[in-house]
Amino acid sequence: MLHRLLASLRTRQGRDHVLTYLGEGLVLLGTLVVYRLAADAGREELDLYVVVRRTVSFAFPFVLLGSAVGITRFVAMRGDEEEQRRYLTASLGWVIPLALLTLLAGLVWRAPLSWIVFGSGAQAHLVPPLALMVASVSVYGLGYSYLRGRGRLFAANMAQVLALAGSPWIAFLMFDDLEAVCWATGAGWALIALACLAPQFKAGLPRGVGRERGDLLRYGMPRVPGDLAFGALLTVPVYAVARTHGLAASGEVGFGATLLNITAALFAPMSLVLLPASASQLAAGDHAGLSRKIGRLSRLTLIASLAMTVAFEVAAGAILELYLGPTARHYVDMSRIAFLGALPFGVFIGLRSLLDAYYHTPRNGINLTTAFLLLVLGSVFHFLVPTPASLMAWMMAGALGYLGWATWRDVAHVRAELDRHAATTDNTLRVLVVRGASTGRHGLEGAGIHVQEHTLKDRSWSLRLRDRWRMKRELRAFRPDVVLVPDADGPGLFTVLSSPVPVVITFGAAPVRGPGRWTTQAAAFFGAGIVCTDDAARERLWWRREEAQVLPGDGEQRVRTLLTVLRSATITGQAG
Repeated sequence: MLHRLLASLRTRQGRDHVLTYLGEGLVLLGTLVVYRLAADAGREELDLYVVVRRTVSFAFPFVLLGSAVGITRFVAMRGDEEEQRRYLTASLGWVIPLALLTLLAGLVWRAPLSWIVFGSGAQAHLVPPLALMVASVSVYGLGYSYLRGRGRLFAANMAQVLALAGSPWIAFLMFDDLEAVCWATGAGWALIALACLAPQFKAGLPRGVGRERGDLLRYGMPRVPGDLAFGALLTVPVYAVARTHGLAASGEVGFGATLLNITAALFAPMSLVLLPASASQLAAGDHAGLSRKIGRLSRLTLIASLAMTVAFEVAAGAILELYLGPTARHYVDMSRIAFLGALPFGVFIGLRSLLDAYYHTPRNGINLTTAFLLLVLGSVFHFLVPTPASLMAWMMAGALGYLGWATWRDVAHVRAELDRHAATTDNTLRVLVVRGASTGRHGLEGAGIHVQEHTLKDRSWSLRLRDRWRMKRELRAFRPDVVLVPDADGPGLFTVLSSPVPVVITFGAAPVRGPGRWTTQAAAFFGAGIVCTDDAARERLWWRREEAQVLPGDGEQRVRTLLTVLRSATITGQAG
């Protein structure tokens, strides 16, 4: 065992794992100390601090718009430093303005935001520093993700420790008042963000980053609902209980959610290393190696999360008394209920990066949104029917249970696909053509690729539940590398939203009237590739004109151009 560990440390990947686990371990230790310092200040201070931190976790995805995961992925796939900096510049173009707007909102709307977050206006003085924390941690998160994508693990982990452990710990040591603690924590995060980002622009800001901005927004924006749902899963129960049972009960639910977050930190290093590593292995075509890695990590995640859940449920009272001291008795029962979600939550945290690396569509976002909808149903019932606060803890654990199961299911599918790619000797491109009822021919007959057609029966894209099920079955059976929609009008957006496989959209010259023009342009925005029937069609695009390929008039050249776009839209093609 020791020999294998030493051998692993001689490789870059092994050192990356060690650095990441060490950094996240220090973050976990620092977080435990911070909450103990809050508990020492009294139960009310702990309850308020729990709600503040839960709100920060919930709100910052509004600012990032999915760019944290996106920038790690794209930077890891690009070897040129100047190109990597262009992606960073593109993402800062919206993160900085949204961060400033967040801070302004906290200064202007103190009382309304206090009612939303804390259940009353009595804590309005905490809203401005809370807004600073949200704004600064968002900018810091972007810088941290960029460093990880660049492979600068030492700098990234040092920043993580200083930001998430050092800054709040120092703030509690310097100040006794919670408002001052929040101001100091937010200021510390802002300084660390500046330290991460400023050195990247010594040579000035790259210009003309429209394409990189489009890449990040197309990849990140579909993931925003999932990011928001992720924060909401551990925050909405806190807000709901604050209105039905008061701040003390919401603090108990919030502390249970905080324990889940602390536990998830044990699996976060695995996820942090897995995203850039998986993206690089996919780009290199190392399907067998990635499949083996997934198998090992899946078993490790399941065993570790199961062991932690059993240990906590057996010894929750002793663990919390040792941690919080006399105030622990208020939190034991609620924490036991919430911690039932630790096993599935650990599975999600440990393996989610694989789905981000493999799928062009936001698989994690889809799973998170479904889990959140289950939680919303429980919240509505809690508001309509008088029930104890513990119901929301049960609903939170149940929603996390679904999330863990869905993640495990999708990871198993990805591994099966990787094994198939590793075992096959036939590298012929597999294309599923999704046609509407009136769509013309695609012209790929006899092109030397595997083509299968799927015809949608319902013309209205918003009412195609049966069509979606049929197409999902077709995708599982045929296993295409890419999906082609010969007509963006109608089938385009529906296919982009339904397919986990990259989708290439064909944009026609005929102008689309009414609501269809919005759905057609949305399909072009989110598609993995765009082909236009002629120059007039490209001129009708609202965006991505420079990326769209115009099909030439000659039949053979037309097919070759289409095949080039299809191959570049596959997962391996995007990586290249």
